[in-house]
Order: sequence, then C-alpha cells, then structure tokens
Amino acid sequence: MSASFAELFLEALRYEHWLRFYFAADAPLGEGEQPQASDEGNDAVIDVPADYQTGARAEDLELVEILDALQGQPISMERSRDAVFACLGRRAGLEPGSDAFNEQLAALSGDMAFRRELDWFNAWVQELANNEIDLKGNALPPDAPHDESIVSFAQWDAAFKFWYSLQKPLGEIQIN
Repeated sequence: MSASFAELFLEALRYEHWLRFYFAADAPLGEGEQPQASDEGNDAVIDVPADYQTGARAEDLELVEILDALQGQPISMERSRDAVFACLGRRAGLEPGSDAFNEQLAALSGDMAFRRELDWFNAWVQELANNEIDLKGNALPPDAPHDESIVSFAQWDAAFKFWYSLQKPLGEIQIN
C-alpha cells in the first residue's frame, strides 16, 4: 500500500524535526569572530556527525535528501520547508509549487486526522525537549537527568508512533 500525501508529509516533517532535535549546533565562528545572532537569527546549524550520516544513508533512503539539504546549513524555517517540500514532492510525484502540489497542501488544512497527528507530534517533541517524558513515553520526575543519547530516526519515529497510539483525544474518551 502506498502512503498518502499526508503520511509522506508527516514523515518528512518528523525527519526534519529529528535532525533539529539531535543535531542543531552553534554555528561555527570564524577566527576572531564573536558570537552574535545574524539578522536572520541563523546562529545555529544542522551538524550531523559522519557516523550518523552513514547510518542515515543506510536506513533512511527515502528521507536522507533532507539531511543532505540541511547539513552544515544555518537553521531557518524557509530552508527546512524547502528541504521537506523537495522530498515530499519527489516521493509524491508532484513538483513543489505546482498547482497539484498546492492543492494537496491546501487539502491538508481541513484534514482533521492530519492536523491531530501534527498537533500531537508537536506536543510529544515539546515534552521530550522539556524532559517531561522519555522515549518510552514514561513520565519523568522534574529532577530527572536529560538523556543525552542519540537514537536513529527509525527508533525516534517508532517512539512517537507508540506514544501517539496511547493518546485519546477528548472526543474519543468514554467516561463511565
């Protein structure tokens, strides 16, 4: 069964988030240069070490072009969007910016299942970033040490899907 446009989009978004979650690093400074945010706010880059790039190239064949587009580049919303859209367009067989691509994007704005999964994904990432949960979905005490290990995208994505499967939107909860 082939994935829908929404599924492909969500997977590409999760991959781009995984890159930022684990591999955002301070932008390298030139000799004698003092740290300061640029006018665009690009004071961080995606810096995936070679061993993780090797793993990604072996495991994430359909998504690694996002890594290639972002590696070593300053982090920006536009650059991330372009990388995700290029990957999505290739996988969906649609040219980013074309009428057909834009129609698919527009349809997602009214797709409640897409919006729900996107909202829950953002909540999950925020809980991970705040050290409120671990990758197994367990709640963490306020003083828990941060887990500094880096997992593959497949492991990270599986952790989200497991956590998401446990969530019940209020409309689906039955109170006896």
